Amino acid sequence: MILARSTAIVPAWRLPAAGALARPLARAALLAAIGVELAVLAAYLPDTVRQGWNGPIGDFHNLYIRSRHLDLMNLYSPAVTLALFPIARLPELAAFRAWFVINVLCVLAAAYLAQACVRGAEARIAAALAVLSLPQMHYALRLGHLTPLLTLAALAGFLLMRRNARWGAVVLSLLSLKPQYAVAPFLWLLVRRQWRLAATMLAAAAAMATVAFVAIGPGSVVTFARLWLDWGPDSTNKLLPTQQSWMYSWPGFLISAGLRPDPLLTLDLLALSAAVVVVAWLRVDAAKGAAVAALAMIPLTPYAQFYDAGLLAAAFALILHAGLRPGLAAAIVAALYAAAVVTQANTIFPVRDMLADAHTDGLYWLTPALLLAIGAIAMTGRAPEAPEAGRW
Repeated sequence: MILARSTAIVPAWRLPAAGALARPLARAALLAAIGVELAVLAAYLPDTVRQGWNGPIGDFHNLYIRSRHLDLMNLYSPAVTLALFPIARLPELAAFRAWFVINVLCVLAAAYLAQACVRGAEARIAAALAVLSLPQMHYALRLGHLTPLLTLAALAGFLLMRRNARWGAVVLSLLSLKPQYAVAPFLWLLVRRQWRLAATMLAAAAAMATVAFVAIGPGSVVTFARLWLDWGPDSTNKLLPTQQSWMYSWPGFLISAGLRPDPLLTLDLLALSAAVVVVAWLRVDAAKGAAVAALAMIPLTPYAQFYDAGLLAAAFALILHAGLRPGLAAAIVAALYAAAVVTQANTIFPVRDMLADAHTDGLYWLTPALLLAIGAIAMTGRAPEAPEAGRW
């Protein structure tokens, strides 16, 4: 009787339907997100502008010197040397400023592409600001890294595949400038049995490297091979403990959890990541698979420094372009953005003592969050469609 009376009371309240509340709640959530993003942008932008224009030169110095003298870039593709050679003809500060401007344009282009597929002013602003205020992207700009260029290459390459798959594969080959980030897109093409596109991507990357090897000198091929073989499976061998703690790949995550970055445990986590990613690719269509590939670039490599997490901006845009339910897409992007902000806050950079033990200020939440996001997309299901000629 009590239960009957209780259920009879509910209609008397005339609770609004969920659909009636959805729009104002979504708008309120977007406005809150914009507020958070503006706060993060305000915290990072002044130093980014100051350091990006006036220095310190940061890691760009190494790229500049090697390009100026046509030398190998360690584990980077030798094509980086040729790409930066024209800029390296300038005095170093002028070259740094020119590269900063190029990187800023890449970030702005990525932000434009991120907001292009969403509706409503609030949603567009939130999507663009997610890219523009990403902390790791700001550090990439300050230090003069390739991350903004690679981000735009990944995003543009995947989106271009919808219209012209072959040219999309060529654009994706630019990720080979930092080879570990070309692995996930290349594997995605193989899993989808897009043999010609995979061959196109590989051939374009090889062509860029070959031209660079010829320009640098034939002996550079042997030197480059030795560098890669000497690095080995344990990426921590060649880094100071402090530098190890800057990694957002699995070794850095283990350090942030208070564990030793054991190579065997790292390989186990890489294998687990690969299994989750492949399962996701087998369960979803091409648009969602592209988002998974962008999310997988860091979990599938044993070496990813914190500033390389700026690649997350490409994943943001591809998630929004993936055809997920708007609420789910927004939730995944928001969760990843929050994980990136908190993880950057837990990253100790710069440091006063480069010889200190590896340590962080807290857990690197972003690394497992990337894997969870892949799992969430995989759970949406839908078998892959038959590929059409010239598309995906």
